[in-house]
Amino acid sequence: MLHKLFASRGFVSALGVVLVGALAVVAGFVLLRPTAARIGYCAIMPDAIGLYVGNDVTLRGIKVGSVTSLRNEGSEVRVDFRIDAGHPLRGEPTATTLSDTIVADRRLALNGSTGARWNPGTCVTKTATPKSITQTLDAMSKLADQLDGGTDPARQNTLSAAVAEFDRATAGTGPKLNTIITQLAAALRSPDSSIAHIGSLLDTLTTLSKSVADGWGGLRQMLSGLSPILQLVNNVWDQVVQIVNSVVVILPWFNDITTKYGGPILGLLDKTVPFLDLAAAHASSLQKIIDLIPVVAGGFRTVTDPATGAIMVSYSAPRVALDQPGADQVCAAINALLPTGCTQSGNGLASTDLTTLVLGLAGGAK
Repeated sequence: MLHKLFASRGFVSALGVVLVGALAVVAGFVLLRPTAARIGYCAIMPDAIGLYVGNDVTLRGIKVGSVTSLRNEGSEVRVDFRIDAGHPLRGEPTATTLSDTIVADRRLALNGSTGARWNPGTCVTKTATPKSITQTLDAMSKLADQLDGGTDPARQNTLSAAVAEFDRATAGTGPKLNTIITQLAAALRSPDSSIAHIGSLLDTLTTLSKSVADGWGGLRQMLSGLSPILQLVNNVWDQVVQIVNSVVVILPWFNDITTKYGGPILGLLDKTVPFLDLAAAHASSLQKIIDLIPVVAGGFRTVTDPATGAIMVSYSAPRVALDQPGADQVCAAINALLPTGCTQSGNGLASTDLTTLVLGLAGGAK
């Protein structure tokens, strides 16, 4: 039954009418649809290599319009284009030509910023175009020629000589470089171990930071107590500097004295050695003499007149009293040797001056 239906002329005619009606609706929609609003702009480009009328215009990588005309303006090229009114240029727009491949036609790429709308009557002047492959190779050739000395005979082959010298300098370092690259590759193949080492290091630093934080009070107290010590060291250092300055002055004196009088001084020291030995042998007697020095000094302080300060020293010789019954006989014997050496006191006693007696008798013995 379906076969008869599809084969009948009526079905074919009805299907043709439906298709023609659908095509008419689509064509009417396309033809009668109002043209989308667009804004015309222009850009002054250094060149328009690879850019043609009808090429796409993109804004941040999205197609928004097409190129409408190209014409020369002096040494530059004016490019007119239209873009959708829903994407107007703002701020300070820039333009350049881009190509996805080296053989395809280029497209005009725009880049705008925020701000007020760009005036369509003012052409975009912040433009750039990529250099052609020929220009790039020519520039590289010129650069290589300049690096190799150019036309200067004295500088020719400079680059090749530098490369040869670099080759000689790096000779033998290949195995070491290979080892380093191998170790780096091993570390990259097992990043977990490297990350573990870094994590361990961070844990150690954390522990150290916590230790410093916990002991900061003691550290601060220690630093506070260190200030007086540093001040004391500073004061002592000033004295040390003064001593050093004095030594700097005194040492030349000692040098002059040693140079001029060294021989006599050494001879005198040699002669004092026996006296030092004698003094060491009688150290106990010297100690007794030194012990008497304060007493003697006190005695000299007591012989000055408090009023005039003059020295007043009086001396009285020791006298001895002789009692009876032998006083008369002793006194008679003394007077026989030394007249008036013994006197009677009148009460049965006799007194004599021992100092005069002893010194007189010593003189008489002579």
